[in-house]
Amino acid sequence: MKRLAILLTTLLLLSQFGSAQEGSRLRKDLAENRKRIAAVKKKLEEANRREREIADKLADTRTRMVKAEDELAKTEKELDVAEEKLRKLKMRVRRTSIRLLRAQTALEARLREIYMEGEVSYLAVLLQSDDFTDFLNQADYLKLIVKSDSQLINTVKKHKGDLDVQRESARVAVVELTKLRAQRQNAVDTLAKLKAAQQDLYARLRKFQSKLESRVDDLEEISAQKEAQLRDLIRRASEPGYIPIPRSAGAMIYPVNGPVTSSFGYRVHPIAGTTRLHTGMDFGVGYGVPILAADNGVVIHSGWYG
Repeated sequence: MKRLAILLTTLLLLSQFGSAQEGSRLRKDLAENRKRIAAVKKKLEEANRREREIADKLADTRTRMVKAEDELAKTEKELDVAEEKLRKLKMRVRRTSIRLLRAQTALEARLREIYMEGEVSYLAVLLQSDDFTDFLNQADYLKLIVKSDSQLINTVKKHKGDLDVQRESARVAVVELTKLRAQRQNAVDTLAKLKAAQQDLYARLRKFQSKLESRVDDLEEISAQKEAQLRDLIRRASEPGYIPIPRSAGAMIYPVNGPVTSSFGYRVHPIAGTTRLHTGMDFGVGYGVPILAADNGVVIHSGWYG
């Protein structure tokens, strides 16, 4: 009877000692994991702040780019109008120059004829006239023609001069608008490069945020598992007659005798398709195969979490 009491006391102490050690390990793991979660969340908070900052800058760049593109389009329309105006003025100057040349040629021919024939022309006019009054009228008519030609030439010259001034003004306008278009095109190109750089930074930042969020999910999943294990350990330790498996220094063994189908580490989630941390090792065995603890471990759960 005395030996039985000693045995029960020893088993009870072993039970309490084993539960305390396992509980202490789980609590330590939980504390460390919570620190990791806090550190990752801090990085995520900073990433979120940067994401908002870049998003604001990107929105501002897009607004500026729309305005710059509108200004460029307006300048291009103005340049098209100015170039068309210059083209028409050049044509008018060309036609006026031809008209002036013809008038000058006609006047020169008349003057040359009068100079070369001199009094003969007036004699011919006299002989062809019905009377002296008719002669005077025809002579005055010749003078009037010469005077009219001179006036026409002066008018055409003045018109051509005005057109030359307008053409030069239009040419200067085209030159200035061409420069302005180049400047505004350069502004649009610069903003396009800035927008592309900000979009790339934003995309990389979002990718980094996604990784941090996945990391937080993984760590919180680990914490949930540890908390579940701790609750299960506390529950089983509080049950009457609970005796944990004694710790030993035996060799490390696999929990089951089967091939490893998925190792610990990051992998592409088979359902979600995202990169996640796989926090265990998967073995391929049949249903109902016994699960063993490695070395001095204790199997505290067998089944689905969640």
